[in-house]
Amino acid sequence: MKLDNTEIISYISIAVIIISLFFIGAEITGYAVTENETAIVNVTISTSAALEFTTALLDFGSGYVNAGQAGATINSDGTVTDGTWAVQNGELVLDNIGNINLSLTLSTNKTVADFIDGLNPTFKAKVSDTAGNTGACTGTQTFSSYAEVNQTLQTACGKLAFGGDFDEIDINFELYIPNDAEGAKTIGIIAIGTTL
Repeated sequence: MKLDNTEIISYISIAVIIISLFFIGAEITGYAVTENETAIVNVTISTSAALEFTTALLDFGSGYVNAGQAGATINSDGTVTDGTWAVQNGELVLDNIGNINLSLTLSTNKTVADFIDGLNPTFKAKVSDTAGNTGACTGTQTFSSYAEVNQTLQTACGKLAFGGDFDEIDINFELYIPNDAEGAKTIGIIAIGTTL
C-alpha cells in the first residue's frame, strides 16, 4: 500500500502529539473520565450610597407683605397668607439613587436671619414620601410636619429606602417673611445620607 503526502503528514502529526504528551507527563489511557470537577465563580457587589436632587430649585418668585401686616407666610403646599406672592405648588425632590438604605439629615448653609432678614423671620421644612413612593421615609422624622430647618443637622428620615418605587421624597418649605425684609434671597439645602 502506498501512502500519499497527506496521510504521511497526518501520521507524523499524531506521532508528534503522542511524543509531546509523553514529555509533559500526560497519560493516554483510553478510559472515560469518572470524576466530576467543580469550579467557583466569584463576584463582589459593593454598596453605593448616593443622593440626587431630581428637582433642585424651588422659586417662590417675587411679592410683598400686605399693607398693615407684620409679615406674610408662604409655603410650597400652595398657601400664601398676608402677602402677594403667587401660589407655589412645588417642592424639592430627593432620590436615593444608591443601593443601600440611608439615614437622612437636612440642614441649611446659612441662618434664617441671613436668609430672609427682618424681624423674626422663620424658615421651615416638611418631608413626605413622593406620590407613589409610600414607605420611602420611615423611622425618626423631625420634618413630618413643618419644623424649623437651620444650620444644625436634623434627622429628616431615620431610614430612606432605595430602589424601585420607594426611594424618593418631597421636601416642602414654609417661610414667614417680616414686612421689613427686602431683596432677592437664596439659601442652600444640605442633604446628607449616612449608611445604616
